[in-house]
Amino acid sequence: MTNANLPKWQTASSKYLVKDRWITLRADSCTTPAGHTIEPYYVLEYPDWVNCFVIDKNLDMLLINNYRRAVDTYVLEPIGGGIEPGDTSPEAGIRRELEEELGYTGGTLYSVGASYPNAASHSNKVHSFFAFGGEISQRHQHEKGETMTILRIPLREALAIILGQDSGRIYQSTHLANLLMTLNFIKHSNIPELQKVKDVIREEQW
Repeated sequence: MTNANLPKWQTASSKYLVKDRWITLRADSCTTPAGHTIEPYYVLEYPDWVNCFVIDKNLDMLLINNYRRAVDTYVLEPIGGGIEPGDTSPEAGIRRELEEELGYTGGTLYSVGASYPNAASHSNKVHSFFAFGGEISQRHQHEKGETMTILRIPLREALAIILGQDSGRIYQSTHLANLLMTLNFIKHSNIPELQKVKDVIREEQW
């Protein structure tokens, strides 16, 4: 199945309502294939994002407990952020984030998939990664707008916390997508270094 020949909306005009460092909001005037006019249609323009679940050389999952202002609470998260202008690729972006937020180096990085955070209103994609091995080997470099704590949790316990339906925690949806992509990647992998992780996932019936 291909979308190449399917009809798209046509854009009659666009204007930016907000355009600064943190958010870009665009209002479009569109015409659907059926001839209907839709205006304004709001689009949030963001750079692509990157997320990464990390399992270190001791089979601990490295996570952050991150204060998120919009929901006014702490959210348990993998490492992630926006791709910056100086990043040459999504991989370069997540390696930078791993060093900045965790001080993590030395692991093997695997690309496990990509998704749209919200295709109805967001223009960007999120690139999902999995890092295995390595360790926290240098000081993290948290920005002034970041309020977080680094957590090192044994893999079995981390999976029980994140995937437990009775945990009471609420997670960001793109992070859950990253986790499921990571688990699927590991389960179907023939990489010898990941065998111990595969064993844990199988024993925990994920």
